[in-house]
Amino acid sequence: MESELQRALQLRGTLYKGVDPALLGQLAASAEKHGLAAKQAAAAFDKFMTVQRSDSQSVSAADVAAFLAGNHLARAGGSRPQPLGAARTNFFDRGSLEDMVMGELGGGAEGAENEGSAAAQPASQRITPYLSKVAPQRPSLTPRAHTPTTGGKFAERQNAGAVVASLNAHLELPAGGSEGAEAMELDGPAAAAAAGGSAQQRCAVEVLGRPMGPSDKYMVDRLDDKVAFLEERIVAAEEAAAAALGCDVHPVAAAAQQASLFVGRICCDAEGGRLNPQSLLLEGSQRSSGGARVRLDVSRLPSFRLFPGQVVALRGTNPSGHCVVAAQLLPGLAAPPARTPLAELAGYAAATGRGGQSLVAAAGPFTSSEDLEYAPLGVLLGYCAAQAPPPDVLLLLGPFVDAEHPLVKGGLLEESFEELYASRVLGQIARFSAAVGGRTRVLLVPSTRDVLSPPVLPQPPLGAPSAAQPPASLPLANPSTLRLNEVVLGCTSADWLMACNREEAAKAAPGEERLPTLAAHLAAQRCYFPLFPPPLDSPLDCARGAAALAMPVSPDLLVLPSDLAPFAKLCLVHTPEAAAAAAVAAAQAEAAAGEAGGAPAPAAAPQQPAASAVCINPGRLTKGASGGTFAHIHILPLPEALAVASGAPAATNAALPHQLDKRCRVDIKRI
Repeated sequence: MESELQRALQLRGTLYKGVDPALLGQLAASAEKHGLAAKQAAAAFDKFMTVQRSDSQSVSAADVAAFLAGNHLARAGGSRPQPLGAARTNFFDRGSLEDMVMGELGGGAEGAENEGSAAAQPASQRITPYLSKVAPQRPSLTPRAHTPTTGGKFAERQNAGAVVASLNAHLELPAGGSEGAEAMELDGPAAAAAAGGSAQQRCAVEVLGRPMGPSDKYMVDRLDDKVAFLEERIVAAEEAAAAALGCDVHPVAAAAQQASLFVGRICCDAEGGRLNPQSLLLEGSQRSSGGARVRLDVSRLPSFRLFPGQVVALRGTNPSGHCVVAAQLLPGLAAPPARTPLAELAGYAAATGRGGQSLVAAAGPFTSSEDLEYAPLGVLLGYCAAQAPPPDVLLLLGPFVDAEHPLVKGGLLEESFEELYASRVLGQIARFSAAVGGRTRVLLVPSTRDVLSPPVLPQPPLGAPSAAQPPASLPLANPSTLRLNEVVLGCTSADWLMACNREEAAKAAPGEERLPTLAAHLAAQRCYFPLFPPPLDSPLDCARGAAALAMPVSPDLLVLPSDLAPFAKLCLVHTPEAAAAAAVAAAQAEAAAGEAGGAPAPAAAPQQPAASAVCINPGRLTKGASGGTFAHIHILPLPEALAVASGAPAATNAALPHQLDKRCRVDIKRI
């Protein structure tokens, strides 16, 4: 035993060469007493010498005496390997290895003294595993109840609950808020069917399209994937434009003396340059134009808004084959807006009552920059719980554990990211869901600034142990398109408004509002992030982008959190029907000019489309150390649906447009 112990010690360093045989005998006898092998005893003694005798040049009798007095071998014996044939409860994982390596030593007067001095040191000074005196805790599978403490500048915020922006403020809500009349107060078969439903059935949530899944493999982005992503968008726009306008698409590099239809992607003539009216290029598809690029002249357009990556359809000429002169620009062709049969709308009206749906939307960060108490999130959940009844849906967009938070960025956390998310976020959501009886469905959308999610667009849903996920919560991909009853909602935590605002080249029309027009680009492009190349802080996975970033249907409601000023506006959606009407008007104007014998005048901007979407920037829940804003949305039922739900005969069996712009009230409030 002594010779084996000597060899095991010498393998661990030159400090143990020439150790007194009598001391080796004492160590060997104690190891045999506790049933330890030579390697285990050597590991325990080396750990003791590294931590408590780091200045020793050799092993002395006092070192061995202090080691034996500390009873370290007894504790090492409690964690020795099980004999062969014994049932193993589990394999080594990260937590068990850290527990074994970083376990407390303690014992003895000198050991207690060293332990106290080490504990007094800040965590940043513990530079080796042996010097850490705090045994790591394994992440809990269930969210711990955390009660945030409110302090600092957030507690001193002013005008909490004040409305900073609103939309359709003239719409009056039934007495008591959005709850109004419950389903049982209505008459008719639809109301009777809804009366037997539970409160959780007031708002049905359905995910549309093909968002990123939790098990999808991605972030392997090849050059072919980027080409295919861009080509697919241009080809889809060509087909939509040709079908809407009733004419073929002309190659961008082929000469055209007569007014023709051109479709292509907006590019800049300089790599990494800033877009302006003199640097515009139009890139055609591989299928129709061989990927050729030509200059784009927009000097004859009364107004335009263009950004890199935007796919446009325009009417104009190309006299030389090297420059397209635009006479009329269609910023995009949005997918057809959703429609719902009247009988189905009546069923939703019967389930929600005259008060309709209620939705609260907020975007992170959800904690002050001074701490990680997540007090703003607690205040928001308290606001929702105080509503009578609480909102049907609570939409939370990341970041939840912000990579830019000073404490996270500085590595000053006392717990892991997973524990922080489980206790501060999921724990408070679980307590809120229990308080409201599961009536509010909580939707969680990650952000590229989340430390728990890969920083790339599109993103899969935030992962969490099944025991930690509150039953009423639903993790979603970023971006996501949802159906809340009949309402189609599109949301992404990517700051599209800021990114497009930095890159856009514009000649604004009189009276045009900038922020709603920026939001309208998404529906017109049928994509949640059409900017290409993307900004450095928003990496784009083109292999998954074609499906996960696409809008399967034009949303009625767009939630686009941004660092820009919060707002709630109506944004115009350029539908194929509007494009066809604009083309007919342009053709009539050209024919009239030809009959008069003069040159055709520049085409006016397309008429305002009939379809409008509600676009909301709820702002950030916190701005540095102070509070921010959130949005409370009330969606009233259609009058026709209420009438049918009350027993009146249906006037039509056709599917009806949702007309959310006329029945949606939005209040953006200070937290």
